[in-house]
Amino acid sequence: MTEIDSVNLNAVLQSLRRSNLTKEQVFRLWRCAVCDDDTLIDEVILHAYHNMIAFDCGRAESVMALTVRRHAAAGYELKTLFEDIRAARTPVPTVLPP
Repeated sequence: MTEIDSVNLNAVLQSLRRSNLTKEQVFRLWRCAVCDDDTLIDEVILHAYHNMIAFDCGRAESVMALTVRRHAAAGYELKTLFEDIRAARTPVPTVLPP
């Protein structure tokens, strides 16, 4: 990324922070922007794919098979896989004995 791109990115991020958009509205805006750009959507899918395979290869393959077959459970299984990946990466606070 060039220095000009970094400046433009910072300006965009600052304008989003100053806007009155809700988190849901920012998410919808971001989703539309990603879906409109084949390069970005490929990056998102590639990142998700690598994370799923690294976390649980067998389960990832099963979820992908459900998705490809348009199975009704595909969305639920993908969501729970992502939730489990996130939970595994979130440090669990340790409670020290008094």
